[in-house]
Amino acid sequence: MKLTRRDVLVALAAGAIAPAAQAHTMFNQWVVYRQKHLLIGSHRKDSATYDLSQELVLTLEHLLPEASARSARAPRPERLASLLATRQLELAILSVDNAEQMQSGTGDFAPYGAIPLTLVTDLKSHLLVAHEDFTRHHAWLVAAALDEVGFGVGALDGRTNITPHSGVSAFRQGVPMSDLIEE
Repeated sequence: MKLTRRDVLVALAAGAIAPAAQAHTMFNQWVVYRQKHLLIGSHRKDSATYDLSQELVLTLEHLLPEASARSARAPRPERLASLLATRQLELAILSVDNAEQMQSGTGDFAPYGAIPLTLVTDLKSHLLVAHEDFTRHHAWLVAAALDEVGFGVGALDGRTNITPHSGVSAFRQGVPMSDLIEE
């Protein structure tokens, strides 16, 4: 049997594709990674969001090490909207305009629909927001840690129409965290 050029090319292509097809996907590991780490979203279009996320990570490393906080950087705020809408990300640092447009599902964020965002804290130049389904006692813990170092949990001054997360409100009202843990 004589091998043709086509037979050789098909064999080479199959050899190149087979390992890729059998390669381990990172998707399952990404799910586990998100469960083990408190990810704080930022994006490249606004470098201040990344700087702030790094500051928050350092703060939480010392005050809330069990959260295993990490900064997650998206290429643009629309990607953060996608991740927040699908609950692949719980927290993000956004400008007031971006946060309000995401919440209302307008402007560049219209394709993602209205995303139920809540306020964790006002960072003066930006907001730390959470999906409304972010666990109440986790939000309470983050609020307590940020309040301890003066990251503005008490400074929710109304410059945005985004309402505080229920766990943050509970912290501000002096509700014990143990009352928020869901069985």
